[in-house]
Amino acid sequence: MAGRSYGRYCPVARTLELVGERWTLLLVRELLLGPMRFTDLHTALEGIPRNLLADRLRDLEGHRLVTRRELPPPAARTVYELTERGRALMPAIGELARWGLTHLETPAQDEPVSSSMAVLAGLVAHARPIAAGEERYDLDVDGRHFTLRLDGGGIRFGEPAAAGDLAVSVSASTLLRLRLGAETLDGAVAAGRLRFRPDDPALAGRFAERFALSQEDRS
Repeated sequence: MAGRSYGRYCPVARTLELVGERWTLLLVRELLLGPMRFTDLHTALEGIPRNLLADRLRDLEGHRLVTRRELPPPAARTVYELTERGRALMPAIGELARWGLTHLETPAQDEPVSSSMAVLAGLVAHARPIAAGEERYDLDVDGRHFTLRLDGGGIRFGEPAAAGDLAVSVSASTLLRLRLGAETLDGAVAAGRLRFRPDDPALAGRFAERFALSQEDRS
């Protein structure tokens, strides 16, 4: 990435110089939802060569978009995470995910789909702001766990101080099918493809309203 420039004063050109290389935005996509180890990033970005992943991480570190952190024992491992500057890309990537979803076919129930992409395109890009307080959702998407927090400042991901208000278990493909209107929350719950804990209709309804998901089949 270093040395590649469009040679003009343009914010779009500068953005592309920083994050426009192949795989870079997908790497940022993964890290938006929390810190990850190199091996986990390599697994999530199926198809990227290890040396290219290392190069992309090095570039992002050089531009102060990503930093490394050592976790204390017993974890004792190095993770990569976005800086505040890197996390500022969330609205842009959310909008790209929202736009791109309109150019994709509805996924089949068993179709492999990126869990992070499903969360960004299925939930984050459609979140409705809250005026006060905080809401926390513990998401299990195809076995990958995310903690999503909403407050007056927008959306954040990270470790909760306590259990979330609602735990949601769903596959990535089901989440996108919900977003695209191929399924409803009621239908997905009845089929066992979507589970809420606690089983509280009021909390499930708030989740649906917060992320603009249809609850019932009104056809």
